[in-house]
Amino acid sequence: MSRRAGLLGAVILVLALLVAGSAWLRDEPPGAQVLDWQQQVQAATGESRAYLYLNGIDAPLDEQPEALGEARLQHYERWHAGRGVTDSDYSGPTVASLSFPEGRLFCQIETPGCFDSLLAQADLGSRISPDWFVLQRRYWDFLNMDDYRTLTSVSVAEPVPRLTYVYAGQQVLNLLMLQMARDGQGDVAQGGLREELRLLRQQLVRADNLVLKMLLGVLVNRNLEWQTRLYRQGLIPRPSVPEPFSTDELSLLKPMQREFYGIAQMYAQLPESVSGREYLGLQLFFRPQMTINASLAPYARAVQLSQLEPEAFAVAMQEPAPGPASVGGIRNRAGNILLAVAGPDMRLYAGRLHDLEAKRRLLAVVVSLPAGPFAAERLANMPDARNPYHPTQLAELDDRGQLCFDGPHEAGFNGRCMPL
Repeated sequence: MSRRAGLLGAVILVLALLVAGSAWLRDEPPGAQVLDWQQQVQAATGESRAYLYLNGIDAPLDEQPEALGEARLQHYERWHAGRGVTDSDYSGPTVASLSFPEGRLFCQIETPGCFDSLLAQADLGSRISPDWFVLQRRYWDFLNMDDYRTLTSVSVAEPVPRLTYVYAGQQVLNLLMLQMARDGQGDVAQGGLREELRLLRQQLVRADNLVLKMLLGVLVNRNLEWQTRLYRQGLIPRPSVPEPFSTDELSLLKPMQREFYGIAQMYAQLPESVSGREYLGLQLFFRPQMTINASLAPYARAVQLSQLEPEAFAVAMQEPAPGPASVGGIRNRAGNILLAVAGPDMRLYAGRLHDLEAKRRLLAVVVSLPAGPFAAERLANMPDARNPYHPTQLAELDDRGQLCFDGPHEAGFNGRCMPL
């Protein structure tokens, strides 16, 4: 009898250990929003001439950008095949590139003294090299494409197109507009800048990559600044005030979905990327899906903030920055360590995009002010002079004599200011 009781006790102990072990190793199912976001990223398929073109925008004069972009994409995809998202040893192919424009003509328009130095340059057209003209043409061609979608497979080594060439391409366009305006073709220059703004705003809607989205925001900011400066110099007719920025233009949904998809894939593949003691440790103290579910919070919050009205955004920014909560206790010790690693404040990306509306309002104000000394009392009767974040506040002069709005976050340089 005692032997039978001992055997029964051993069976019960084994079953209890199995149940305890199963409970210890149990993970969560994917959250509903996690599933939705991942499915949307996976469903974004199809060709994109715009991506290939942008990926090869720095191609030499005798090569087509799309051909170089395709070659780079295929090189990366061949490397990526059979590897996980955590592999990071990728390096792109060594290829010839269009010479990158440099020099005094490529100062940033918002920096002190830049615009004055450009105005002082004689005959800008003769100072622009053939390579620069080609780059400007490519920049314009890219803006006119309507099928942008990032084609690279997500990984920590995922290459980014040579976006510095996009900055430079815009600057060449602006130099040409300046030369036209000085040659008495101010209406043509104004029309060119107005069309550039329209195309940039369309690309803002299409951008599914966070780096590209933020770059486009900078280009929009600079377009508005160029329009204002040329007008205040009397070189172009009064610019038309652009329409307010739409939710689709400012939304971070597609970029944040792709950013989150990458981090989720990394967590999912992490146990298979290690061996030995590390593998055992992850099996015991890492719940991948639990970690993925918890990591969604800052990405989802950034999207919500980008879709608010500026005043509501300012109120929301008073709340603490959301961070992934610790989940699973000791069972997910490794996951909680990963979740605790400080990342960028995703809210700032939403703020930089909201600042475009502040910049638009400042353009509306500055081009409506008469020439001569600034009179602050005029602002009270100008609706666009009211701060989009704090409607009871009016725009104010800064120490550089620019008209500026205060905001609930750190602005990019000149992000909420406009020269008078």
